[in-house]
Amino acid sequence: MKKLFSLLTAGALMLSLAACGDFAPDPTTTPDAALDYEFTAQSYPALYVSGACAPLAEAVTAIMLGTTREEAAGHFTAGATDAAWAALGAGEAGVVIAPEGSDMPSGIETAPVSRDALVFYVGEGSSVSGLSSGELRDIFTGREGSWQPYGEDGTIQILTRPEGSGSIAALERLVGCGAELVTGEAMPLTGSNVIGFGLWSECSLMGLADGYKLIAVDGVEPTAQTISSGEYALGLDLLAGVSAGAAEDSGERALWLWLQGGVGQAFISSQGYMEAAR
Repeated sequence: MKKLFSLLTAGALMLSLAACGDFAPDPTTTPDAALDYEFTAQSYPALYVSGACAPLAEAVTAIMLGTTREEAAGHFTAGATDAAWAALGAGEAGVVIAPEGSDMPSGIETAPVSRDALVFYVGEGSSVSGLSSGELRDIFTGREGSWQPYGEDGTIQILTRPEGSGSIAALERLVGCGAELVTGEAMPLTGSNVIGFGLWSECSLMGLADGYKLIAVDGVEPTAQTISSGEYALGLDLLAGVSAGAAEDSGERALWLWLQGGVGQAFISSQGYMEAAR
């Protein structure tokens, strides 16, 4: 089923989203660029996304192809952030949606399409409700291995993340970490001595922190409001990437521009993700 880009006005999109959940309350406009492109299952760009962006990619793809979310899942690739960016650099991906990776390829263009944040969580029974950025650095670099300085008993157990994860890249960039301490397949531990990390969108939309509790960092709770305002200090962008050589009239560039435009931003908001910082 074909979806004509030039018909994706704000009004038409609102009607098409009736079954997709609550729509963003703010008024929206058409995309900044005039887009006139037909997407079919055969012409849809090779979309690669990080795991945290998989629900968003599913929703976007369903809208673009006029299909169900279940069928849309077969039209993009979700995996590690670093792998997605590497695929774009190698020409295997046409468009990427992911946080910044640990090694970004050359020859690409990126733009923020959603605001997110690096967040931390502990066991529900833990007495720890917040840590400073310096305390987190001590824990994740291995300088401190006990909960005792933070008012809890026992040895700290870090819930690891898969290699190439965007949350590991964010942890290294924003806090500091020892790769060997944070990389690997996490055990489903829920005791009071565990600490985990990930993106806010993963926790709020994908259940990453279910069975745990999010903690404040430097005295600020990670909420949509504090992240959007910048009050929560560990904010980051989810990026859309495209090859710098993508033709102006290509499907890849059309999708990339749509994600940044008014309709695309409203759609992203309707799916529970935050709009990009302005």
